[in-house]
Amino acid sequence: MKKNLTFSKLLMLVVMAVLPFSMYAQEGKKHSKPAEKYWYIQADGGLSINHGDLANYNGGIWDDFGHFKTMAFQNFTKNWNAHFGVGYQFGKVVGLNLKGGYGLLSGHKHTVDNKQTALQALVFANGPEGVYYNLGFEGTNYIEGNLNLTFNLFNMFNYNPRRVINLVPHIGIGGIYYKYGVVNQLNYNADNKVDEVSGQITPAASKRDLTFTVPAGMEFTFNIAPKFDLFIDYTYLFTGKDNLDNVKKSNEQGRIINDMDMYSQLNLGLRVKFNNPCDIDKMARESKKITYRVNPDPLVKGEDGNVCFDVIVTIPGEYFEKQAVMNLKPYLAYNGGQIDLDPITFVGEKVKGEGDFRVNYKEGGEFTKHYCMPYQEEMANCELMGDPMFYVYDGTIYPTQEEIVNNTYFAQGSTVKLADGVIVKDEYIDEIVYDTIEKVRAVKKLTYFFNKDRYNIADRKKLNKEADAAFTDLLNAGEKEFEIRAWASPEGEEGHNNELSNNRDNAAEKQMMKLAKKAEITINGKGYGEDWETFKQLVKDSDLKDKDAILNNINNSSNPQKTIKEMCAIYPQLEKDILPQLRRAEVYVNETYKDVVSRTIKVKVEKK
Repeated sequence: MKKNLTFSKLLMLVVMAVLPFSMYAQEGKKHSKPAEKYWYIQADGGLSINHGDLANYNGGIWDDFGHFKTMAFQNFTKNWNAHFGVGYQFGKVVGLNLKGGYGLLSGHKHTVDNKQTALQALVFANGPEGVYYNLGFEGTNYIEGNLNLTFNLFNMFNYNPRRVINLVPHIGIGGIYYKYGVVNQLNYNADNKVDEVSGQITPAASKRDLTFTVPAGMEFTFNIAPKFDLFIDYTYLFTGKDNLDNVKKSNEQGRIINDMDMYSQLNLGLRVKFNNPCDIDKMARESKKITYRVNPDPLVKGEDGNVCFDVIVTIPGEYFEKQAVMNLKPYLAYNGGQIDLDPITFVGEKVKGEGDFRVNYKEGGEFTKHYCMPYQEEMANCELMGDPMFYVYDGTIYPTQEEIVNNTYFAQGSTVKLADGVIVKDEYIDEIVYDTIEKVRAVKKLTYFFNKDRYNIADRKKLNKEADAAFTDLLNAGEKEFEIRAWASPEGEEGHNNELSNNRDNAAEKQMMKLAKKAEITINGKGYGEDWETFKQLVKDSDLKDKDAILNNINNSSNPQKTIKEMCAIYPQLEKDILPQLRRAEVYVNETYKDVVSRTIKVKVEKK
């Protein structure tokens, strides 16, 4: 059958497309990346294509798209479908989804005398048998549902949950509840290819029929965000009946060419994943965002013969993934070897196991680990170094990096120098010399304020007139370089607040440029989103009776923005006095100042 030949060609092309990618698949690390398992919902819609008796077969892969060459828009409105579905990804390769939808189907078959001398005798589902030329059907509508098994081909060779493009074939079983449409006689003009209905051959069905389907197809997915996939899907659906187009069978020279009808769908869709993505490779790449301090620096041998110090680790907000674990391995490196110290384990907020410190994704934090060890001669000329290593929590916290390497997939961060070491006090004379140096700092000069959820300067006319006057004074004093830091109060949706702070930055800049007129000035600005730190400090400094309870509720809330809204209903002072102070754009200028710092001159003396 020609329709089966068409499908075989399609499968062959898919295999040929996959082979080059498989050759480039690279061998992973000793342990493969942990598979993400998650639920998802999806929606898709697009074109329905008929592959039944009333369809033209011209020998190409896209045989039945010829229907859309004539009266394209009208035919598209008669050939569409849409689905909604839910699914689960079991791991790296295999997934399962259930989806249902609705669609319309139409088609036509042309016979031109100089190209085809004989036309098949048609047996209609709801009409006479006979020989007919240039037929078209329309109005077939169907409700369908199917259960599909999916396979991610690229992940079979090299698993990567963040790969931008994936190729995902699928096969399943389902059903279609349909009602076939009317069959019409067409006038076909081969020159301009316009179909005109000249009469009805057989009417549409009066009731629906039910049969099974076997869907098989291929999906190209585009990972546009950790939780969102855009996909293009092409699916053939084999059915158990032969009358979707109102024609039961078609005979040509005594041979049956179509036993069962088939149709296909070309759809565009969006998938939303309910997963907790944990991109430890990204954490490793951006590990320089973590800052380290050691107190004292350089390390010092105390009078008791021990070397004691604190390692202070600062992790920024929105960096530490909720399911991630970081193992920081400090060590003293010297010429010819190293002395390993106890590692520090940081765990994400959703990790069930215990580490040294738990890191909140939203806020990050500062963490201090104290060390104390007997002095060894090798420490006299060494450096305190640190190696961060990241892995996804799999039910076990591995205390050492050797165990991590042996048991799970990991990502190695950048090695950092933490401190110099080690000064032995009784071998040195310290002389402190004081120096005066010039430093530059950004100093806040004025503030523009905004109404709730707004970025119009004119809304707070009185306060912003004072800011305009202060800015004019700075211009008259010769200031030419300015910096804007814009903020939003932390109630509401985070993404909206980020956009709001950016808009406030732009509004302040436009106002300043308007006041500067033709003066040449430089303005650098940025929106910083929600100002949690200032909010907490204002609450702490306020005269609110229950301020500690308010802060505890917000700090322990899984949705602090929602909690703030609830607190405002209980404590109106929050909305009246505190939140308005956060809806602002601050203007800074750079100032030079002198600072006194000390240098310690260390002179080694010989022991007698």
